[in-house]
Amino acid sequence: MNVEFHDPERSLKNFIREGIFSQMTLSLLTMTVVSSYLTAIGADHLTIGFLVAIPYITTIAQIISAKFVEKRNRKRFAIFVSFVSKNSLLAIAVASLVSGPYEILVFAIFYLIFNLCEDILTVTWSSWMRDLFFDAKFGEKLAKRYAYGKTAAIPFLIFQVWLFEKLEKSAFPILFFAAFLSGISSVYFLSGIENVKSARISEPSLAVVFRHRSFLKWTLLNAFFCFSSMASRSFIAVYVLQSLNYPLWLVFGLAFISHVSSIYSLRLAGAISDRFGNKPLFAISVLSFDLAIVFLLLSSSSEASLLLLLFAYVLNGFYTSAPSIGFMNAVADMTYKKHSAPFYAIGNWMQDLFSAMGSIFGGFLLSKFAFLGGGSYFVLFLFSFVTSLLLIPFLRFYDEFGQSTSSAILNMPKLFFEDLKTVQKTFKSFFLKIGGKKSEL
Repeated sequence: MNVEFHDPERSLKNFIREGIFSQMTLSLLTMTVVSSYLTAIGADHLTIGFLVAIPYITTIAQIISAKFVEKRNRKRFAIFVSFVSKNSLLAIAVASLVSGPYEILVFAIFYLIFNLCEDILTVTWSSWMRDLFFDAKFGEKLAKRYAYGKTAAIPFLIFQVWLFEKLEKSAFPILFFAAFLSGISSVYFLSGIENVKSARISEPSLAVVFRHRSFLKWTLLNAFFCFSSMASRSFIAVYVLQSLNYPLWLVFGLAFISHVSSIYSLRLAGAISDRFGNKPLFAISVLSFDLAIVFLLLSSSSEASLLLLLFAYVLNGFYTSAPSIGFMNAVADMTYKKHSAPFYAIGNWMQDLFSAMGSIFGGFLLSKFAFLGGGSYFVLFLFSFVTSLLLIPFLRFYDEFGQSTSSAILNMPKLFFEDLKTVQKTFKSFFLKIGGKKSEL
């Protein structure tokens, strides 16, 4: 497809800028933020489970919208749904200023609108950008956009910690308003990207996906891990606030540590996947999650409670980032010279569906065992620990070339230290260059 740019530099710059502000918005609306806010306004466990599951439930909108977005002006449509979604954050910010019996309901309505519009935007934006930057190293541009966004989000996460240390619950309206401002800025830069008509390509069949046995096995393994882990993940912040009685600012400080950990974890997960395979990466993700659960369980009765929480959140950065790398790489191998879009769409939807069910089930479990007080979290965490660990033996039913899972796990520490040396050399070279430039001045 030939694309004639009127101003390619302007489109590329706005593509990067829009990504930075989008990432800032998302960094202010993490699972930690949502579950902490709902806890602060008095939502029960079942309600928290349902509302935290909304982003995963609404992904069905991606499959539905994929049927019609390419028949419309994608730029105009993307700007419209993005504008609606970002303004729903303004409504949440205003509603959070007024405490009342309908505060949870108002949040639920506008949070649902936000996520529905964001899912439709994802499909529209992906199709539009794919055609706009066709044959122009799109992967490289996406990587740059993602890296800049991740880095730009760090000051926002530090801002969260400071904000909640000073204002506690009163900081939520400011946080939501900041999310609205960064979101509306992303809409502004989105409008500065050039439009392009959709390419006419054959429509891939979804039926092929359900006939691919390896894909179904791999997707179900990942989906069940999503169910098992999300049952507890949705309530970790609630546990730290309610059971351990730590302040809000500390919860966001731990979330910041998890964010930083996830940046390096993506690099490490890629190295594990390339060297050992995707099955070992999945097993290591499960084991890291189970180790984090052990730290969380011990934190309730240990004098080193804060240190154990720190370890748990560092591991959180790995087991929330690594599985997606393994899933994407495995599907890429399965769909070589085939349509990959339906595999990714169905795979992502199934994982999100199971994540939603896990979050809701976690809330249900906590409600049923509420008579145990803080012990209800022990039941929930133990459930996640056991059900996730049981997935590892089922890996033998999924065929993949590469090292055995046990061998890869034993070799993982060697890879980790080798990678640390590489990172150390990179930083050393970077600072030497800076020092050289300063001496020249």
